[in-house]
Amino acid sequence: MHSLILIIGVFCLNVYAQNNSSIPKIVETHCMSCHSNYTIIDSPLMAGQKKDFIAFELFNFRDKLRVHEIMNQVMEGYTDREVKEMAVYISKLSLCEAQAQVDEHPNANVEKGKEIFQGSCFACHQKDTFGIGPVLHGQKTWYIEYAIKSFQSSWHKPRPSRLNMKNHTDMLSEQDIKDVAAYLNEQKLCEISPLYY
Repeated sequence: MHSLILIIGVFCLNVYAQNNSSIPKIVETHCMSCHSNYTIIDSPLMAGQKKDFIAFELFNFRDKLRVHEIMNQVMEGYTDREVKEMAVYISKLSLCEAQAQVDEHPNANVEKGKEIFQGSCFACHQKDTFGIGPVLHGQKTWYIEYAIKSFQSSWHKPRPSRLNMKNHTDMLSEQDIKDVAAYLNEQKLCEISPLYY
């Protein structure tokens, strides 16, 4: 019942936002309310990521190439132009805003995670947007674990990078994933995070 109410609420907000708001207003009230460092919702932080990466994900959700109960509803009805404008706006936000709270990692070996990351991930996932892939440093622990596991499964077919990613993720154990996620979660994107002002 709660899930149904949330979906209806998101749908109504989506319709209202499309009819009454500019792209910055839509993003700030309709996207960043979940995808920012001041929420406790299990959503990845998106500020400052590369626009092509953001647009690709938003199109996948809009076109239901990626099935997600909430995001499919959120993106429904947006035009190609609006999706691209959202991606541009989000990409111009400060990457500092994508600094997640550091979680406790009692069962993770952060040094081992660093070793795995530097050996297999660093070339594409750097601490800035100059890498091929999205920035993972400072991201929420659960999201990094979820993302890695998704490449070990078959549902990630829409991503062009799936085959390449599987070459790096298939050999990772459950513990390896915890270690990498813990290491990345503890990395600071900026010298002073907005969380510590």
